[in-house]
Amino acid sequence: MKEIKFLFLCMLCASCLSFQVLAQTQPAGTGISLNAFVPSGEIPAEACQNLENKLTRAIAANGFADNGYIDRFVLTAKVDVLSKDVVPSTPPRISQKLEVTFMVGDVIENKVYATSTVSLAGIGTNETKAFIAAFSRINPQQRELQAMLKEAREKILAFYTSNCDAIITNARTLCSMQKYDEAIFRLMSVPDVCRACYEKCQKEAVAIYQQKIDAEGVELLNQAKAVWMKQPDATGAQEVAAIIGRIDPKSKNYSAMEAFRNEVGSKLQADAKREWDFQMKQYEDQQAFKIKKHEDEQELNRSIVEACRAIGVAFGEGQPETVTETIVCGWW
Repeated sequence: MKEIKFLFLCMLCASCLSFQVLAQTQPAGTGISLNAFVPSGEIPAEACQNLENKLTRAIAANGFADNGYIDRFVLTAKVDVLSKDVVPSTPPRISQKLEVTFMVGDVIENKVYATSTVSLAGIGTNETKAFIAAFSRINPQQRELQAMLKEAREKILAFYTSNCDAIITNARTLCSMQKYDEAIFRLMSVPDVCRACYEKCQKEAVAIYQQKIDAEGVELLNQAKAVWMKQPDATGAQEVAAIIGRIDPKSKNYSAMEAFRNEVGSKLQADAKREWDFQMKQYEDQQAFKIKKHEDEQELNRSIVEACRAIGVAFGEGQPETVTETIVCGWW
């Protein structure tokens, strides 16, 4: 175990001293992300989904990403029905003329960056099909839509360039409130096309990730000690093993966990001690495998960034759409 710890410490020191290689070894970035969003209730649900699919295609066709979980920048559309007529045919058909306004905006700053309006017409055996027929005329490559998205891209890039320090300051504030996942999410949302800001935010995300696993390590160790104090026997040891097994070997209190683990083991009876030693050996083997896997410094850096990215994705996917809908429907 001493060899494992020594190897890990050497790797960690090397990682801290040469963080600049991170930019060359990290996973591919996401580009500027737009989240396709159409407010519910304005048009029939099936037509709403059809329109949102069109927006998603426009996002992809114009060089953006639609990560879904990055909720800041939104491509949305508002639909106004200019006229609706019943065509006397068999069966009767509904003919509609629509005005669709596309908008790209920032739902956090409550700011619209670019807009474009098109007129569409559609006819169908019912209202839903009339909407879908009209939306089928939306071309993701049409000049007006491309121009709007180009304008939005330039303004989003300018936003990151001028607000990078504020993004980092906000993340540090969230970190001080122990909102580590949200802080990492905000930092990891910066697109790689804003290279200077992207690299600064990646570095900050890694620092906050370390604070996160340090805090979690302290909390888990305290939980384990409370369990052992309440039930210092074989049953308690089983619960303790499950808790300390969740402590990240990169956390600063890892050595304190080892001391506590040895203390627990020294107080167990022979049968329970054998089971405990077996579990701890499995745990050590697992950690040794992780460290060996990341022996290469660049691989270690990459794994940390991937961990940060996973935290950001999980946090973003857990956020409700209600805030976005409130902003888009209420103000844009």
